[in-house]
Amino acid sequence: MRRALLDAALGAFAARGYDGTSVRDLARRVGVSHNLVHHHWGSKRALWEAAIGQALASSRRELPALVEPSARGRDWAVANREGIAGALRLFARQPAIAKIMADESARGGERLDFLYERYIAPFALLLERLLAGAPADVKRRIDARAALLFLFAGMTAPFALGGLAAKLDGSREITEDDLQRFAATVGEIVAHGLSPAHRPRDHAPKGRS
Repeated sequence: MRRALLDAALGAFAARGYDGTSVRDLARRVGVSHNLVHHHWGSKRALWEAAIGQALASSRRELPALVEPSARGRDWAVANREGIAGALRLFARQPAIAKIMADESARGGERLDFLYERYIAPFALLLERLLAGAPADVKRRIDARAALLFLFAGMTAPFALGGLAAKLDGSREITEDDLQRFAATVGEIVAHGLSPAHRPRDHAPKGRS
């Protein structure tokens, strides 16, 4: 029952936002008493934190493993592409979390502080580790903070921009396969963006002597 209630709470917070979610209504929909919810968690804020914690329990452990020391022996561009795509796939497994993160990131405040310290900071560390192994010219031209903001905007886009995403997909429901392809595509785009810049050759005709 606790898991079912946390799952329902996560969906409600994603669909209605923190302020728009009523714990009493949530308990009624799940079929438990409001007092039981209060007994287990004490407050709506504690319920919100518990619902997010349950949803991200495995992802929080998996994120650091995406850039293992052993990966540094491989081609950096390949490791970078796989690491970014893998991180996005972790979040694609929990679309409600992406929606909540997008909403709270827009508002700021204590709940965003909680999300950042517990869950977003490890993602930022992943990006830092990827950039640490990048060629020197990549490090010079890439701002890590801007790259992180871009990644989070891309990661949450199918959920924060659900109406637009449906339009682009012909007004059909986004499937798990769609999310996997989306994650791979964003990873590929980021990998190319973090690749060493190649200067075009000068094909201008030479002047006569």
